[in-house]
Amino acid sequence: MGRPISTEMKAPSDGPIHSLLGDDQSLERLDPFIVSLGERIDAIQDAEGRGHLEEAAKTALELASEAVELAIPPLALAAERVAVICRLDDRPRVHEAIVALTDVVRRVRLGHRGAA
Repeated sequence: MGRPISTEMKAPSDGPIHSLLGDDQSLERLDPFIVSLGERIDAIQDAEGRGHLEEAAKTALELASEAVELAIPPLALAAERVAVICRLDDRPRVHEAIVALTDVVRRVRLGHRGAA
């Protein structure tokens, strides 16, 4: 009989996320962006908590746009999803989408060269 699969193993989708850009000039733009992610996700969460979904959508779209420019597709997709769901005013799904975005932000920060 085979060994049971460990439930503690992380799926590949739980690993770090890296920018697809590689030149030094891009890295100069990437560093401050990565540093700002904590504040930006906090702003989205705070707007949701206050019921200001349009504000959350706007902030998420700005984040998505920069993620596209910096070649971080998973972050761009997660932020765009938050914006779309906010604009649909689907509050239970907004919260789920923000939780998912928060996890993507965590993974991007893990993939940053300054991560410990």
